[in-house]
Amino acid sequence: MSQPIFQHIYLPDKETYNILKVERPYFIVPWHMHLEIEIMSIVKGQGTRFVGDSVESYKEGDLVIVGSNLPHCWKSGPSHYVEETKYHTKAHVILFNESSFGNGFFSLSELKGIRELFDRACRGVYITGKTSKHIADKIEKAYLKKRVERFIAFIDILNDMANSTEYRLLVSIGYSTSLIESDMLRLNKVFDYLIINFSKQIRLDEVASLACMSSTAFCRYFKSHTNKSVMQFLNELRVGHAKKLLIESNENIGNIHFGCGFVNASNFYEQFRKITSFSPLEFRKRHQAKKMFLS
Repeated sequence: MSQPIFQHIYLPDKETYNILKVERPYFIVPWHMHLEIEIMSIVKGQGTRFVGDSVESYKEGDLVIVGSNLPHCWKSGPSHYVEETKYHTKAHVILFNESSFGNGFFSLSELKGIRELFDRACRGVYITGKTSKHIADKIEKAYLKKRVERFIAFIDILNDMANSTEYRLLVSIGYSTSLIESDMLRLNKVFDYLIINFSKQIRLDEVASLACMSSTAFCRYFKSHTNKSVMQFLNELRVGHAKKLLIESNENIGNIHFGCGFVNASNFYEQFRKITSFSPLEFRKRHQAKKMFLS
């Protein structure tokens, strides 16, 4: 992935943390990183989430904590960019720098679990299950609180995340990045192009031209920054969209590959199982069963 922008976060009135409500037609912040730890709760919207070398779809209800200096961005799906669209994105974001609380604050024995949460957040933590909804509700309520009550709510949110076993890590072991910013715009242009056009047949030379590189040089460059080939990255985008269709529509499974950019059904089935470990039918049945259980 591209080298990220290093973003300076300015907390208001010298506060140690901030809770923001973000609402706009689509997410606009590019691939970036910052010293602050970030908690992102998606209230509305869908698209693709980039954290380190992890590329996954996001949707309403998703909750992620991103560690200090871990590159990330949320890019809205193609429908959000359509002129006069009715779609919008909305999220609650918590930003904080653990050192702002004073050296050693999170080393207190009572806060050991939160300290371990921060260690996990270095690889990105995706909160799952009932914990996700429970914490998202707490974040929304904390946004409306002031001063001491808001601080208590903030610590309570961290404590719930620390104690939950409903989570998975996003970034592969050994992932690392540097702080070079010069090529950020190059790769962001590529990401936007692939997200908007993944359902079409895409030529490698066209993508490479966006980065002002030859196809061979671009493939090496892309692989070195993402740990993925261009085709693997593109297949992950396409499978992510297929998962959305399998969950949210009654589209015949045999026809879904047409709207996802796969050249034929066999390639679709092969890539879907490779990425998810399930066949499309198994994936749909699992989510139908989950809906029945929760209803």
